[in-house]
Amino acid sequence: MTSNKTGIVKIVSGKRPWYERILASVFYGSGFYLIFLFYKNVEYTFTEEYYISNLEVLSALVVIFSFAVRYSYTVNHHFDFDRKRYRKYFSVGPIGIGKWEKLKTLIRVSTFLNGQGNCEVNIWDVHNKKYRIAYFFEVEDAVTYGRTLADKLEIKFLERS
Repeated sequence: MTSNKTGIVKIVSGKRPWYERILASVFYGSGFYLIFLFYKNVEYTFTEEYYISNLEVLSALVVIFSFAVRYSYTVNHHFDFDRKRYRKYFSVGPIGIGKWEKLKTLIRVSTFLNGQGNCEVNIWDVHNKKYRIAYFFEVEDAVTYGRTLADKLEIKFLERS
């Protein structure tokens, strides 16, 4: 069974949980506050001390902002059926990145119970390439999401056995 779908289908992962958004805002806020304090309190000189303190602040900022990005990024999946391409789109707020890849004909949506006890929802193409779309803790939630996605993409749904 092949898909006759046209246009672009975006599968959006949704918002992060509230506690992760709060953690991200705390890390972003502390990072910008550290930048403000550093440039407010440091004299600009061309000494070794100045460069060492710059490197120390920079290394702290890398750690702080990496935690902020960790708690605020989302992953979306874009399927462009007119141009037969796919991309996994990573975004932090309005800023994102993703590379388009060639897409083969999609044949099915399936659910799979992985080794950690989570249920995955995957989309498969004719060459058995798997596009992992979502994880769920409850099997019923994954099956419902998989059926809805299969209807949207107009391909068959294969429930886990």
